[in-house]
Amino acid sequence: MLLPHEVCEKTSFGFKYLSPAALPIRLINIGWDRVVSADYRWNGLKRGGGFVIFQYTLSGRGALRDGTALYSLVKDSAFITVVPGDTEYYLPEDSDEWEFLYVVVNGADAVNHFTEIQKKLGTVISFKDHSEPLMILSKLYAEVFHNPQLDKFAVSAVLYELLMSLHQLAEGRDIIRATEDMPASIRAAIKLLKSQYAQDISVDDMAGAAGLTKYHFCRQFLKKTGLKPNQYLRKIRVEQAAWLLRHTEKTVEAVAKETGFEYTNYFIKVFRSFVGVTPNEYRLGKKVDPVYFLRIEQ
Repeated sequence: MLLPHEVCEKTSFGFKYLSPAALPIRLINIGWDRVVSADYRWNGLKRGGGFVIFQYTLSGRGALRDGTALYSLVKDSAFITVVPGDTEYYLPEDSDEWEFLYVVVNGADAVNHFTEIQKKLGTVISFKDHSEPLMILSKLYAEVFHNPQLDKFAVSAVLYELLMSLHQLAEGRDIIRATEDMPASIRAAIKLLKSQYAQDISVDDMAGAAGLTKYHFCRQFLKKTGLKPNQYLRKIRVEQAAWLLRHTEKTVEAVAKETGFEYTNYFIKVFRSFVGVTPNEYRLGKKVDPVYFLRIEQ
């Protein structure tokens, strides 16, 4: 598959700003490079500071030293490093070439977000089964290549898109842009939950609808949605309960029964855990504004 950057030439772009780095993430450098000399070597203690490097290997092999740890940077892997830091990345002597896409960014958001992602995913990350971050980085390179005067806010928006895709990966989730992108088995289970949420649905029922073993279903469901099956069921029930509280005059007890909660006290406890307020507080607009429809995300 042809990626956006592949219709361009290998080059690099640098950006300077008259204003000092502040909160938003800003692009400092972006490039597509192929190195063949062992002279290629960057030390994180010898190049200033206050910025982050994200570098994605397209082919060949590079190397990274992070403190005393050594990493091999092979195809479909990337590294994150915050500068200054005791890191060094280079073309090792036993590698013929290293081709990569990279971005250098600064701003408080850049450092904070990438540091958090690094804590969860590690310094070197495999993207073999997760192409979304590469697609975003490739798209940004192509956009800058074709329009170097691209508005800085448009560039930052794409960088935030990259950050969010990395956060999703850090949460252990596949990047799912729409329900239709989910496997048919998981869609079938979600359809069951949405149509019969008021019934007593077991995980065995969900796995049966998905056509999977219970163990495989639970693993796949968590991977694709970010929630365990029973958590997802409670999410749907709370969303429907919030709608009834907002649009009807039914009692809390009636709403609980209608949305699959046998005991009112348990319903109140679950509702508060998801929304942060009790059903009555939500209905009265206390502490949180009741909206037309409340959507709950992980």
